[in-house]
Amino acid sequence: MPVTSLKEFLNFDNSLFLNKHVLKPNYTLQGIDQLLHRDNEINIYYQYLKDIFRGSSPNNIFVYGKPGLGKTLITKWVLQEVKTEADNRNIDLCIININCDSSGTEHAIVQDINEGLPAPQNEKKKNIVNSKAKQIKYFEHLLDNYPGIVLIVLDEIDKAQNPEIINTIIRKKSELSGQYPCVICITNELNLNERFPPHLQSVLCENSLIISPYDAEQLTDIIRARIKMAFKPNTVDEVVAPLCAALAAQEHGDARRAIDLLRVAGEIAEIESKLKIEEIDVRRALERIEIDRVIEVIKTLPTQSKISLMSCLYVFESDLECNMNNIYGTYTAICRHIDIDSLTQRRVTDLLSELDQLGIIDGENHFKGRYGRKKIITRIFSKNFMLETLFQDYRLKSLRDVSRKALLKSTSWKW
Repeated sequence: MPVTSLKEFLNFDNSLFLNKHVLKPNYTLQGIDQLLHRDNEINIYYQYLKDIFRGSSPNNIFVYGKPGLGKTLITKWVLQEVKTEADNRNIDLCIININCDSSGTEHAIVQDINEGLPAPQNEKKKNIVNSKAKQIKYFEHLLDNYPGIVLIVLDEIDKAQNPEIINTIIRKKSELSGQYPCVICITNELNLNERFPPHLQSVLCENSLIISPYDAEQLTDIIRARIKMAFKPNTVDEVVAPLCAALAAQEHGDARRAIDLLRVAGEIAEIESKLKIEEIDVRRALERIEIDRVIEVIKTLPTQSKISLMSCLYVFESDLECNMNNIYGTYTAICRHIDIDSLTQRRVTDLLSELDQLGIIDGENHFKGRYGRKKIITRIFSKNFMLETLFQDYRLKSLRDVSRKALLKSTSWKW
């Protein structure tokens, strides 16, 4: 294929996209009215927070739901509405947002809280660096001198190194306002508070808000709204929105996944210089996203899981039946070749069961009457991409130049 000039790639006259940014994960909606099909959750949120307008801190709130359902987005816009109304009524309200994925230690969380709390009048803000105890003491000082209500949002609280930091926050009463801080904890883990010790559970006094998955009809509305913003008129086939929605609804009702499908489908259609995004583009987008997901999972697997998967691949593509005996024989041959201790057949079977649960392989149990049963691997996801990913591991890359037939022959089973 001849090399073309950069200017040709930068000619967007024939692009399908009008504003591609609205399909990116970091795109922020422009107002609470753009949060489709979340009226009930917003109303519950308002109900929980209305004590602010009575002059008292609301109960702590735990927001639960799977990824991609809008937990953080709903919280952001609800609190923005609450803050605007509080300002209109001259109510002192301080809202502090912390992502526990990036600020996961107790020290980092308290430091972020201190950065968000205003300093008392005529007092310069202190910069405390290395002492958690000093950070907590300074937090108490700032809170004691704040005249209003403090809301602290702990997004992805399940990723904090010690979620019990909540206990430190909510037990401190402000001397000036007489109010305790309110924490809003956002998490994917539905049973998170069951891991808390009894002394923390007894003081939480939390309200729960569970964000439900979108159904296919709701996702269709969301996708159609994004199509209007993201693409030029008449460049998206009518079947695309319901198809993206249906594919996302089959899994977790994840709006983020549905939007990703739409974006990748648009990229595929544009690369091929198509005038319209069609059903086939969405199907191919699904395959590409699945491949990317599986590859990322494989990269993080332990070495023994990678060897088990490679053994499964080698047997699957040979003339041998892809059962545990043949897989284990190949597994031990690979272990010998790369000089690593082999596990028992039972443990390798467990590792393959874990890969089955992750959707990387599929297996079926075949019953043999009085001879018992055996498991046969029937499908392996994206074999070629998977093998290349496995070869990227420095322990396994030497196998690239080794004959698969030789490895299979070196087992105790015939080729």
